Amino acid sequence: MQISAGVVGNLRSVGWPAESVIDFDARWLNVSGEEEGSVAAFTFEGSGNKFYAATPALELGTDIPLSDIASLRIYGKAGVEFSTRQWEIEGRFAAAQNLPGNPALHLTEAIDSPLYRVGAGLELNGVNGVGLSVRYNGAFGETVKQNAVSASLKVSF
Repeated sequence: MQISAGVVGNLRSVGWPAESVIDFDARWLNVSGEEEGSVAAFTFEGSGNKFYAATPALELGTDIPLSDIASLRIYGKAGVEFSTRQWEIEGRFAAAQNLPGNPALHLTEAIDSPLYRVGAGLELNGVNGVGLSVRYNGAFGETVKQNAVSASLKVSF
């Protein structure tokens, strides 16, 4: 389950081609279940984790009129995500159930904090809600390097 909320401050009203954004995320993960039928059968016993993040960011952009019916929006954004640092899930191998102490296996995933997020995009907006956009989003941290490029066509009717 994930809950997200954000606050946007439009700086265009004071003459800056910018928006300030703060995103807040809360995620909850609950893992439970049992894998059977093999020597390595594994049981997750209802491990639950909470994850909280806040990402202040700034987006700079401008709209360029191309004609009476089309415009181009160019923007770039940068932000820093601060979050809790680790997920942990506990499980047990079925074959180890009768061992002294019934040792558990702890699976952990470290989450980079801070995580630096960047993005850029071009949006071509035409008449009657037709548009084309190309976007880049990246995230970089101590152990994370993510890059994504996407494109979309919008037709409103």
